Amino acid sequence: MPGVDEIIKKLKKEFKNDNLIVTGDYVKKITKFPSGAFGMDYPLFGGLPLGNICIYSGLPHSGKTTAACAELAAYQKQFPDRPCVYVDAEHRLNLEHQARMNGIDLTKLRYVDIPVGMSGEQVLDIIIELEKSDNIGLIILDSIPALIPAAVLSADMTEDPGMRATMAKKFYPFYTEMLALLAEKQNVLICINQVRDGGTLNGTQLYKEAGGYAHQYYPTVAVRFGKRTFTLGDNMKALADKNGEGADGFRLWFKITKNSVGSTARGGGFITYRYATGMDKLNDLIEIAEGFDFIKKSGSWRTLVNLETGEAYVDEEGKILKGYMKDLIEYIRTHEDFQKEYVAMLQKYISSSNENHGSLLDKEESDFIDNQEAAVEEAAAKEKAAFAAMNKKG
Repeated sequence: MPGVDEIIKKLKKEFKNDNLIVTGDYVKKITKFPSGAFGMDYPLFGGLPLGNICIYSGLPHSGKTTAACAELAAYQKQFPDRPCVYVDAEHRLNLEHQARMNGIDLTKLRYVDIPVGMSGEQVLDIIIELEKSDNIGLIILDSIPALIPAAVLSADMTEDPGMRATMAKKFYPFYTEMLALLAEKQNVLICINQVRDGGTLNGTQLYKEAGGYAHQYYPTVAVRFGKRTFTLGDNMKALADKNGEGADGFRLWFKITKNSVGSTARGGGFITYRYATGMDKLNDLIEIAEGFDFIKKSGSWRTLVNLETGEAYVDEEGKILKGYMKDLIEYIRTHEDFQKEYVAMLQKYISSSNENHGSLLDKEESDFIDNQEAAVEEAAAKEKAAFAAMNKKG
């Protein structure tokens, strides 16, 4: 009988893949790409992992699409030769708005507008075909619930085809094939899902995620979005309980509920946008740095410190960089060379470090998302029990 090494050599030759089986001391490197939004990069320990599936879910208007477009813009900057693809099954993406908010290069974006009558199965086939191309970039599917199975499309509108989980079942083979292709091409698939009203149980509001259970198992990273709050200057919740009238921007809040290539110990984070200028990276960066005591505080004055040397930064005249927070942000914004140095230093300490400085979510947002997540799990358990009882009865 041949030994293990002889069989391995035979299998590598048969499948024409030298990496099919490797020795145990081989450690596969997980490469991440930063979004540039430090409130997202920090809880993900540096960014989304390449070669994987990620899922963004949450209630309507919680910022799923905007955050996904932030990742798309960041991917374009890092991989300018790879065209990214946006598959719009909902027909309501405002490309100009997202380009303005996130800096998307529309000339390098391939937009797939799903025509009337195209089934969900056909959409998934299109994504797989695109993934097989040589230079494919990040792909966004928006959204899972908008995909209609062929069996439903072909039925008369007055008929009920009785195939509740037809589309959900298609995602199992789709994700299986996509995972292998993504790992080979080292790009990313972001699927956007919705959280819906799941009724009540013993007076508790329940929520349901659409599309079945495959979306819980296959994604490497899952991000659950909470409430969107509106901003006014330095106040990140100035209009939290209103419709945003008079606001100068908004903040998206989210929690990392799954991370198979890292820890979820950092909880979640936020991204701030201003209507006039788009993503407010510097505001978020400085707020996070201050929260982690990377900026020295003395009353209302702040001092920018080099974390490598422990010394205060000085300006071109040799004066220590200290003052009100808005003045320091303006200095960073208007001095590009210093901005690059300072941002790179903070990114090293905030995003990529293995140290856990805690969650960026405040208690109100964290509790809201936790309750939403628990309600989704409870609704799923309730639905499973109902199906089991129905099958037992049948």
